[in-house]
Amino acid sequence: MGLRYTSYIDHPKNKHAKFVTYGCCNCRTHLSSSAQIMSKDYRGTTGDAYLMNRVVNVLEGDRETRCMLTGCYVVCDIKCHMCKNLVGWKYVESERKDQRYKEGKFILELQTICKVH
Repeated sequence: MGLRYTSYIDHPKNKHAKFVTYGCCNCRTHLSSSAQIMSKDYRGTTGDAYLMNRVVNVLEGDRETRCMLTGCYVVCDIKCHMCKNLVGWKYVESERKDQRYKEGKFILELQTICKVH
């Protein structure tokens, strides 16, 4: 499988900014930051979720088609690369043109993440 490197998310130099680093609630491995939040108006399988532009330190599962409120998507689950805790999913493909902005973006479920800074 090879050596897995862990990325760390640094706070910006501007200490007055409301910047939050989010990590896995199980092992606290960095996953993303408040700067990557595209929307806070999402629901996951465990409750509220964030749509994120970028995440780090995750493993992608197998692709599958899931039908949701806004249409059907090809998605893959994402897990923390350290402890393998399921933290959300990645949108791979959308069948609807008006939902294609989600392609390549991620859902992080709030029940699976915590603030680490």
